[in-house]
This record gives sequence, C-alpha cells and structure tokens, in this order.
Amino acid sequence: MTLFHLLPLFRRSVLTLCYCAGIIAPIEAKMRKGKGAIGAYGSERTEQSLKDFPIVDSDEDADEEFLKEMSQWRKDPTGGKKKPKYNYKTVEELKAKGTTSLGRKMATPQTELSQVKVIDMTGKEQKVYYSYSQITQKHDIPDDVQSLGKDAKSEGFSLPELEHNLELLIEMTEQEIIQNDRQLQYEKDMVINISHENEKLSEVLEHEGKIIDKLSHILQIVEDCEKRLQPSCENPLTLEECANIFEMLQEKYFEEYKMFDLAELSIAVVFPLLREYFKAWNPLQDNEYGLEVMSKWRKLLERDQLQHGGCDMLSMDPYHRLMWEVWMPSARNIVSQWLPRNCAPMVDFLENWMPVVPLWILDNILEQLVFPKLQREVESWNPLTDTVPIHAWIHPWLPLMQMRLEPLYSPIRNKLSNALQKWHPSDSSAKLILLPWKDVFTPGSWEAFMVKNIVPKLGMCVSEFVINPHQQHMDAFHWVMDWEDMISPSSLIGLLEKNFFGKWLQVLCSWLSNSPNYEEITKWYLGWKSMFSDQVLAHPTVKEKFNEALDIMNRAVTSTVGGYMQPGARENIAYLTHTERRRDFQYEAMQERREAENMAHRGIGVTSTSIPMNFKDLIQAKAEEHNIVFMPLMGKRHEGKQLYTFGRIIIYIDRGVVFVQGEKTWVPTSLQSLIDMAK
Repeated sequence: MTLFHLLPLFRRSVLTLCYCAGIIAPIEAKMRKGKGAIGAYGSERTEQSLKDFPIVDSDEDADEEFLKEMSQWRKDPTGGKKKPKYNYKTVEELKAKGTTSLGRKMATPQTELSQVKVIDMTGKEQKVYYSYSQITQKHDIPDDVQSLGKDAKSEGFSLPELEHNLELLIEMTEQEIIQNDRQLQYEKDMVINISHENEKLSEVLEHEGKIIDKLSHILQIVEDCEKRLQPSCENPLTLEECANIFEMLQEKYFEEYKMFDLAELSIAVVFPLLREYFKAWNPLQDNEYGLEVMSKWRKLLERDQLQHGGCDMLSMDPYHRLMWEVWMPSARNIVSQWLPRNCAPMVDFLENWMPVVPLWILDNILEQLVFPKLQREVESWNPLTDTVPIHAWIHPWLPLMQMRLEPLYSPIRNKLSNALQKWHPSDSSAKLILLPWKDVFTPGSWEAFMVKNIVPKLGMCVSEFVINPHQQHMDAFHWVMDWEDMISPSSLIGLLEKNFFGKWLQVLCSWLSNSPNYEEITKWYLGWKSMFSDQVLAHPTVKEKFNEALDIMNRAVTSTVGGYMQPGARENIAYLTHTERRRDFQYEAMQERREAENMAHRGIGVTSTSIPMNFKDLIQAKAEEHNIVFMPLMGKRHEGKQLYTFGRIIIYIDRGVVFVQGEKTWVPTSLQSLIDMAK
C-alpha cells in the first residue's frame, strides 16, 4: 500500500477529530508550491491549524527526523546541490610545511648530472626534457579525446586545461612564497653573521690601533736614540740612559720587543757606546772595570738558548755578539802583551769575568790565546837555571784550564827527568820541585816518573848506607825515608827489602854471635823499628823482616851452643817477641775495624744487615771475600777456646785477638797476616 492510498483514510480521521472537538472550519486547503510530494516544500499547515493545534518541540523534532528518513532515497541527503569544499592555507602554514599543495618541494640547484637531455616516450607523443627535474615537475594534461566508459557520465562544465593552469598558478605562488621566506631567513642569518663579523673586526681594529700606537711610540724612541747618537747632538746618549730605555721596552712593550726582536737595536745603539767605554781599558791593571755594566747588559740582551762560537754572526745572540765584537778585542790585545810567568793578573782577570763572559768565548781565550803562550814558555823553561819553579806559573791555571794543560805535562816531565840525571838524594830541592806535581800528573805517569828517576837514586843511596850498631850515621837513611810520601809503598818496600833488610839482619846475626848485651840489642831493634812509619810497619814484608829478627834473637837466647848467657836475656827476648807481635796484631785489628766501620758508615759494599757484629763475624766476612774455608773443629778446644780451621791453619780467638798454632806455641797474628798465610 502506497502513500497515495493512505491519504483518504488520513483525511477521514482528521475530519472526525475536528467534528468531535467542535471546530468551525475543520479542513482548510493550502496550495502546494510545486508538483513535489507531501512535505517536499516544508510544512503545509495553515495559520488556523497552527492556532488550534500549537506545535510542540517534540513534534518539530519528529517532523525533522521524518523528513530526514524520507529523504534518504535521494542522491544528496541535504536535498540540494552539493557545494564544493575549499581548503585554505595561511602563509605561516605554507612556510612551516615547506612544500606546495601538490606535495612538491622547492627545486634545488641543478647539478651537472641533472642537466641531461631526456626523451619521454611514456605518453601518446614523444616529449623532450632537458633535465631530470622537469620530469618530476610534469603534470597530467588531459588528452584531446577521452574515452568514456559505458557507465561514465559527462559533466556539464569541464575545463581541465583551465583547472591545470589554475593549479599551476597556485603552485607557483606557493613556491614564490616559500622562496621569499627562505631568502628572508638567509638575509636574516647574513645580517647576524655580518654583525658578528663586525664585532670581531671592531675588536681587531681596536687591537691593531693599540699596536699601531705602541709601534709609533717605539719608533719615536728609536728615532730619538738615533738623533742623540749623532756627533753634533748637544745631548748625547749615555750607556745608563740606553740601559733604561731597553728596560722600559722590555717591561712596557714586551710582546713587541720579542716579536720584532728589538734586542737587535743594541747593535746600532749600544755597540758604539761600549766601544768608546772600553777604548782605554787595561784588564790587567783594573780587571773589574766595566764588569757591572756588562752584567746589566747580559740580563737585557742575552737569550735563553745556548750560543756557540761556530754560528753565523748575523744569527748570533746580541749579547754574545756584543762580547765578541766589543769586549773581545780588548782581551785579545792584552793577552798578546801578557808575560806567562806573571800569571796572577791574567788569572784574576778571567776569573772575575767568568760569570759574564759566554762559555765559548772563554774557551776561545784559553785555547787560542793563553795556551799557546804557556806552551812556548814551557819550551823555553830550564829547571836547572830558572829561579822561579814552573808550578808557580802553571798551577794557577788548573781551575780554569783543567785538562787543557795535559799536553804540557809530557815536556815538563822530560825536562825534569833530564835535570835529575845528576841528582843525589842529599839534595832536598828536588822534592820541593816535584811535590806540587804529584796530584797534577796522573797516578800512572807519576809512578813511572818516580820509578825511572827517583827510586834508582834512593836504592843506590840505601845500598851505600852502612849499618854500624856502635856508631850509626842516619843521614842517608833519612834522605831515603823523606821520599816515603812521594813514591808508592810497593816501590819503597821493594827498595828496603832489596837494599836494607838483608844488611840489617846480617849485622844482627853478626852481633848476636859475639856474646852481645841483649838489652842493647833490644834497644837497637826497637830504635830501628821506630824509624819507620805505621804504614810501612803494617806491610806484610816489613812485618816479616822484623818477625824474622825476633826469631833470630829467640834462637840466639835458646841455643845451648856457647858459654856464658846474660841473665834474664831469654825472658826479655821472649817478652819482647810476645809484646811486639801482640802490638802489631792489635794495630792491624784496630785498622781493620776502623776500615769496616768506615765502609759500614759510607754504605760501600755492605748493607745494614751485613755489618760484622763482632770479631768472629769480621773473620768470617774476610774468609768469604777471599774464598777461604772458615769453620769450627768439632770437639776440639784450647784452654776452653773453640778451635777453628782457617784454610789449612788452626786458630782460636781470644778477646779480639787471633792466635795461630805454631811449632811449639800459639802465636798472635793480624787478620791480614792470617789471610796471607792461608793463601
């Protein structure tokens, strides 16, 4: 049943309701605007109907919902023509996005690779592009004839070319907006960079202005110095003022002073003044003249790096060049006039100037000026005729020249050797001449000189020496022993062993064979022993000779051959033997303890844990040092003392004294003698 079939029923119902309600005009016709269906043109109620039946809100809502449901069959639910929708973009949104409405970014600058001819054959016609970017920017242009599908409907108004051109114009406008925005941002960045650059350049300009002011002031100072150096200047420049100017330049313009090497100004400013200052100077008469002035200029001009004489004059340190060109001529002139035998003034002069003179200049003076003059003077020196000993004018140069004097020593030794050919030990002047050279010559050269020139003369003197117990002349013996501190101990001991002790023991034996007075023999023995120093007596060879003399005396008093024996002689000789040997041993033990203490104190060769605590430990250390076996004999004692083996020798220790087993008795001995016997 359709809506048209329901209308008569609807009208009948309405009339019935109106009659029952008592309405005068129950039905009033209203003309519809068009030929559309009911409700197509809005509400169709009359004014009387609205008065009789007012509209409630719920009814209006129901009508609207009814109309909406009734219009669902239409293509356009709103019932009218569909309006086009427009998308609007602000300039800020476009700049923030950075792309056009078609999604294209701004074209970047074309590179050489993109500028290539491209032929596009994807469409109906062949097209030519001159870069790859043109392909990305191409747009779809509708064909002249479009094939429509069966169900497609042609639009009433369609202009694709116009739409394309409009879109292109819109895109170009958007691109122009974005380009302008980027250009604006670039210009703003450029303004910021330029402002920063402007600030930097302003600072540089200000700094350069200050530098220009400083350099202008420095230039003015230099020009003023140049004017005051002219001979016609009424106010000439002095050294003191010049030093103050350089001090001011270093303190106030330090950077410029170092950058432009203003110290080189001293060559033109200071050199002429110092030449005039040292013009009449005699270093040997006044060796301190100008010392304070040059010390001040050294602080002002000398650089930190070391300079050597071999460098180029132009690159030389200003102070070193000042000393070489100004001070050195005066020194060279005075050295050429100096007499080598008058060494004190020259030595004092160089020693006073050592803190100021550069090392290479001092070396040049000593090697090129002083040494040749000393060498020529040594060649002309004659030790037999010259009254002034050579060491008086050579040795003062030792602190300054040191090893540079080594080439002079050989000719000096040769001249001294020639002078000693006819020398006799009775002449003590030879020792006075040679003694100063003992610590100057090397030990080897000194020993060779003594063995060649002195020891043979001393040996000859001892061989001619007569030993007479009843009338002894000791002059020759004293002549020889005076040279003890000049010759080595080995040379002296060898000389005595060869030329003295043989005769001395022979005289002793001869005296003992003629019923002597043993008290006189004892005094004679002790007297001869007192003639030697402790160092000589401590030597094993000398001790052996004196011990041999004691043995000879002991054999003489214990022998049964002969007749009368002086009462108490045997006891006296035995006591003398025991006392002398014990004294020798105690002296050597004391020397050895002192040596061990010194070594421990200096820390030479031993540590704090290896210092001997007693005499036994000292013997143990010496045995280990000389690879000698030292060990106790198990179960064997002598007078309650433990016996030990020291190599092949049997010993015991009593109160710091070593006793060695002899033929009949135990003999005290020194540690050094014990080591010699064990070897």
